[in-house]
Amino acid sequence: MIKGKVVFEGEKRGYTFKATDLIEPKGNVLIEIFKGNNLIKEFLFPAYKIWNIAAHTDDIIDGLEEQSDVGLRIAGSDGLGGNCYTEQN
Repeated sequence: MIKGKVVFEGEKRGYTFKATDLIEPKGNVLIEIFKGNNLIKEFLFPAYKIWNIAAHTDDIIDGLEEQSDVGLRIAGSDGLGGNCYTEQN
C-alpha cells in the first residue's frame, strides 16, 4: 500500500475520521477511525464513495458504540442491495 495525501479529516463525538488517498491500490482510500488517540478501525474504501463516510459519521459512531459495522454498511450501500464496505481488522 502506497499512501498519498490526506483528503479529509474530521472529528465528531470523540472520534476522528481520516481518509488518505492511495497511490496503490489505485482508486481506493484508506479510512482510519480513531477514538481519542486509539486507532479502532481501518479499511480500504472506494475513493468515489469517501464522502459517504463523512455523511454518515453519526451512523458509523452509533454502530461502533454498539460494536457493530451497521453504520459502515449504511455508508457503503449502493442503494440497490450491494455494498462496497468489507469488514477488515
